[in-house]
Amino acid sequence: MKKFWILLFVLTIFALNGNAAEKAPADTSVSILRLRPISFTIRDSWFSRDKVHHFLSSAFLATAGYYYSREIASRSESSARGVGVSFSLSLGILKELRDGMQSRNDFSWKDLVADCLGTGVGVLLIKE
Repeated sequence: MKKFWILLFVLTIFALNGNAAEKAPADTSVSILRLRPISFTIRDSWFSRDKVHHFLSSAFLATAGYYYSREIASRSESSARGVGVSFSLSLGILKELRDGMQSRNDFSWKDLVADCLGTGVGVLLIKE
């Protein structure tokens, strides 16, 4: 279980940091978290390849989180389902926050809806 939380922490730092090492000048230190104002959008399309990627990735992350918790960490059915949902949605939200902090990208509510739908389908797939 400890490895799971370490992996989640590393992914979180990566999601929030982006490409800070490439963007920083050589003579300054690179901070781990570079916070910028978040920009939001609702102008993107509901039906695009990006939404399919969000949907499928979230379904996969929900089932992977469930499988890890149930089979490897030996948690109960309901606890493992909660871990799968939490894992999938937290990474989806972190990804959108990272997008919103980038200069040429925006936080997309529609991407977040696709993440929620994919997570729901992932939970339905693991329901016995």
